[in-house]
This record gives sequence, structure tokens and C-alpha cells, in this order.
Amino acid sequence: MRLLCTGGGTLGSVTPLLAVVEELRLRYPDIQVEWWGTHAGPERLLVESRNITFKTISAGKFRRYASLENLKDIIRIATGLVESLWRFGFNRPDCLLTAGSFVAVPAGWAAYLYGIPVLVHQQDVRPSLANRLLSPVASRITVALRESVKDFSPGKVVFTGNPVRSVFMNAPTTAEARRELGLSPDKPTILIIGGGSGAKALNHIALEAEPELLKLGQVIHITGAGKEVHISIPGYLTMPLTNESVTVLAAADVVVTRAGMGVLTELSALGKAAVVVPLPQSHQEDNAKYFSERGAAVLLPQLGLTSVKLLATVSQLLADEAERDRLGNSLCELLPAGAAQRVADQVIAVITKKTYGSTH
Repeated sequence: MRLLCTGGGTLGSVTPLLAVVEELRLRYPDIQVEWWGTHAGPERLLVESRNITFKTISAGKFRRYASLENLKDIIRIATGLVESLWRFGFNRPDCLLTAGSFVAVPAGWAAYLYGIPVLVHQQDVRPSLANRLLSPVASRITVALRESVKDFSPGKVVFTGNPVRSVFMNAPTTAEARRELGLSPDKPTILIIGGGSGAKALNHIALEAEPELLKLGQVIHITGAGKEVHISIPGYLTMPLTNESVTVLAAADVVVTRAGMGVLTELSALGKAAVVVPLPQSHQEDNAKYFSERGAAVLLPQLGLTSVKLLATVSQLLADEAERDRLGNSLCELLPAGAAQRVADQVIAVITKKTYGSTH
């Protein structure tokens, strides 16, 4: 079996596919996996660390506003399509798997022209533009959220949940994770995380609130690559996001985060209470609204957010263990375990042309 995965630019379109690859390798140890990603994105190191062959491909972003860069990107997209057609002429995978990302569009259309099955996974509440462009050529579309079934053709779509790597199913205990990080195993712990590239607004507010946060407990602050902040204060740990985020997530009682589906899925696997600060004017606002309306996260819009508001929210959650448990359990219900296995089932189904699963 030969599988081609496409995605990159950010890790949001990468980590769920790695979970599916992990599952398929358990079932088919001889499976051959290749990955096509971006030239400058963060995905290469993570993909290659999983012993997956990585190749770059030309692609352009899909901007929904007028820009001269759109003209250049049309050329990049056309180049990516030609590159994909050329590569498929020499080596055809049995299936192309993607979870969105602009880099997947030319590869997906080229695969369709060669008769290669395309499986598209939709994570966010709002269907991505890349996935909308791929949906006409997709053999199957899997969705992370049950409500997303309505956004795609009934004959193609299957609700699976969002895949998460098995390391999150075998995470260390909270106390073990804290010891591993050099923190007290018994003190309340707050994690502030803005993703692999960091979040400038969250970093600023967290640093402003630092003295008062330390009165509540100990703090892990993920500042993002290239945005490192060095603070030599006992109980305040700053670090960039590593590939294995399970330890820092497992250590926390309360997690303050952006509203990307990757981190929310990982938090659901660990049953953690989340305070979400979505990136303004992005799909994350839809994600945050969806989970907060269903009692699975506390929403704090970035506009108007202050250190005082952040402290009040975190303090209230740290004082209410029952509410933290309720939030974590609600997140688990919306993002059920076993999604990697269900998406792997769909990969096998489109290769073998079997009917597998339900749209309900």
C-alpha cells in the first residue's frame, strides 16, 4: 500500500494525518508513506521525525481579498499542478490524504486526473477554502464535528471525529508531567500556549499578568518559535512548543490557548479545561464559539482582553474543580476518541472501493 499525505504551512493540517499514518502502520507495517509539503513551513522536521519521506511542492495561498500576490500565486498553483502530474506519471499512490492546506489543492486535482482516490479531512467548524476546492474531486470527506456533515455532499461525507496521536492516549499523569518539567507536582498549574508560532497578544497579556498568576500557582508559558522570553523566576517556565506537547498539556489544570482544532483535540484526549482566545477574524472564532456555546470551553475574545480578565477567569477555574472536570468531559464528548482508527478505515475503504461507515 502506498499513501501520499499533503499539507503544511502550519502544523494544524499535519498532526491529524500523522495520527492516521500511525494507525495505518500498525495495520500494514509495509505501507509506504510519502509527504508533500511547503518549502518554508514547520512541517518538515515533524514529518521526517516519523520516518516519512518529505518532498516540497509549489503552491499558492488562496486569499479572499485583492492582492498583487494573487497573480504570483496563480503561477505557483499552476506550477504545483504540473509538478504533481509529472510525479504521478512515475509513481502513483493508492490514496492521497489531506486535512486541508493550500499545498494540497494542486496535488489533489492532479490525483483526480490520474484516477487516484482523494480523501479530505475537515477539522474546523468553518469549511476551509482548500477543502471546498478539493471537495468536487474527493472520493470521501471525513469531518471532525458531527454538525459539519451538512457542509458536504451526502454521498461522500462521514463523521469520524478528529484524529490525535496515540501518545495522548498514553499520556503521563499530571504529577509525572510536572516532575518531568521540573515543577512542583502538587501546585496548581496554568498553561498558556499560542501554538507553534506563538501569539503576540497572548504573550503580552501573560507577561503583564505574571506576578498575579504566580500567586495562583505555577505557570508554563509556550511563547512560540522565535518569540522566546527568558524569565528566571521560580515557578514560571517559558519555552517554545516542541513536537511532543503531551507533557506540557498533561501538566496543566487550566490551559489558555488559541482555538485551533489540533490543540483542542489534544486537550479533549486529556480531559483538560480550556480557556480559548481565538485569533481575530479567522476560522478560530467559529471554533471558539462552537465549543463555548456547548459548554466545552471558556471563550475570551482577544479584543478587549486584559490581564485582569484573564486572571479572573483562570482564578475562578482553579477554585472550581467540578467546573474544570465538566469542561474537559464536554470537550471529550464533542471530539470523541478513536478518530484516527475511523479515518484509517475510510482510507482503506476508498482504496478497496468498499462502503465503510455512516454519515450520521
